[in-house]
Amino acid sequence: MDINNIKMVGVDKDTPLELREKVSFKDIGEALIKLKELGLEEVVILSTCHRSEIYFYSQKISTDEVKDFFINYFGLKEDFIKYLRQIYGLDAVEHIFRVACGLESMVVGEDQILSQVREAIDTAQTFNSSGKIFFKLFRDAVTLGKKARTDTGIKDLALSISYIAVKFVQEVFEDIKGKKAFVIGLGEMGQNAMKNLIDKGADVFVTNRTFSKAIQLKEQIPEIHVVPYEQKYLYIASSDIVISATNAPHYTISYEKFKEVYNGRKICMVDIALPRDIDPRIGQIEGVSLYTIDDLKKTAEENKKERLSLIPVIEKMVKEEVNKFEKWYKTLEIEPYIKEVSRYANEVCNTEFQRIVNKLTDVSEKDKENIKIALKRVANKMANKMIAYLKENAY
Repeated sequence: MDINNIKMVGVDKDTPLELREKVSFKDIGEALIKLKELGLEEVVILSTCHRSEIYFYSQKISTDEVKDFFINYFGLKEDFIKYLRQIYGLDAVEHIFRVACGLESMVVGEDQILSQVREAIDTAQTFNSSGKIFFKLFRDAVTLGKKARTDTGIKDLALSISYIAVKFVQEVFEDIKGKKAFVIGLGEMGQNAMKNLIDKGADVFVTNRTFSKAIQLKEQIPEIHVVPYEQKYLYIASSDIVISATNAPHYTISYEKFKEVYNGRKICMVDIALPRDIDPRIGQIEGVSLYTIDDLKKTAEENKKERLSLIPVIEKMVKEEVNKFEKWYKTLEIEPYIKEVSRYANEVCNTEFQRIVNKLTDVSEKDKENIKIALKRVANKMANKMIAYLKENAY
């Protein structure tokens, strides 16, 4: 069994966007079925906004044939072939491990790719296009991806301003589950902040000058509570968390109006707008913690540097897992011998047991069972010794 039968053909983040868009698999199930019809023994498709890759196992089908599939399936011109990357064997194994760890992502260590790798193998399982080899390969990749993020702590080094805003809030309250949060601004950063807060268990309230826009947003994010704009300051003053992310040219939270309604409760405010939304004097009020976008950007830059410093650590983990997978793969060649050793050991054990008990008289059933257990133990020890020898020499 040649490990070079593991192959990958595809494009990644380095391919121009206008070309990546053309090779995004809309119906992965249909594509898997068509690829299996080519004669591939196993096949998995990983399709994201940054990559479109076909991993396949075949002793007969070449990467050129899968390249042709790409061209024909998406109706592309022949010159697209120059963008298609092809790798084999341990290089392909290492590649999917690196992908799962986030080493091949736009943002090193990002989390989303891990769930996408998991979804890719789950879909292949659903359509019976993945067998023993790819099930092992992709499950190992997912496990490694989790381990790399947990052991290095890279998953905690956020780069998204909205995510970091919520992290700042967590540092103030430790646990924000059940906390009342008020988000100002319905743009991308504001919506991301809402989703991050909701994920952490906060109760999120929003408002907008145009009330209908807030209602429309609730259709997309049903967990939010929409409040009338004229009651904004009352809700802000009764909140634990306030995040503002508008594009207004002036303060959306003024010092004077806030001071009128503030009741002295502990509030964490995060201003991620530019120009600023929250009058900076509010941060001087006792009980109020105010962070600006500069605070968040500084953290983002520090996190970016630390993420990059962790690359060698994760790469070492990848190399170790590639070696483990190679050893496992080599044992596939001796599986028939391992099964034969186990079968023969079991046969000898049963034969000798029958020979012994047929010669013995007045032996209780308990004694017979003890004899069988002892013979089985001896047979297993000898079989395991032989199996260990086979595996050692397979490497």
